[in-house]
Amino acid sequence: MARVSGHYGVAAKLLHWAVALLVLASLLYAWSLPRRSAPDYGIVLLWHKSFGMAVLVLIAIRLIWRHANPVAPVTTLTPLESRASRTTHALLYAIMLVLPISGYLFSSLEGQHLDLFGLVDLGSPLATDRGLSRPIEAVHKLGQWAVYGVVGLHALAALYHHFIKRDGVLARMLPRMARAPAGD
Repeated sequence: MARVSGHYGVAAKLLHWAVALLVLASLLYAWSLPRRSAPDYGIVLLWHKSFGMAVLVLIAIRLIWRHANPVAPVTTLTPLESRASRTTHALLYAIMLVLPISGYLFSSLEGQHLDLFGLVDLGSPLATDRGLSRPIEAVHKLGQWAVYGVVGLHALAALYHHFIKRDGVLARMLPRMARAPAGD
């Protein structure tokens, strides 16, 4: 049985912030995606897909890490806040799994290769099927809006806990600024 800690370790914090940056990068490339006929369409799409697949890999690692290294729940949360926190985190993980998977399936069904950072070309394992790609594209695009809502809620909750409740919830995921006292 894994030991339950009262704070997140360095690995959990690095995974959290790396995923946050990769999600932001993927969204920025999605927002800047030009028309298919534009000369830079391919490179912008390559980076969007690459960041998305990196999110998928890191989220898988993060879920395994989280299971192996549990963190004690915050004791200052009300029952409603505790339920909201668990629900929001579950939604975040679901979205961060569904978005890259749906993007990969959509792309594959469109006959596009998955070229990771210009280093590895994984090809397209599925036969082109534009009829099937459309509903998967809709899921992918809907997931984008879910990211905005759930990540926004997550960030607002962290700021609420930091500035209003002042209960240390946000500090658990931030790097330690000062050396921790002995025994921590």
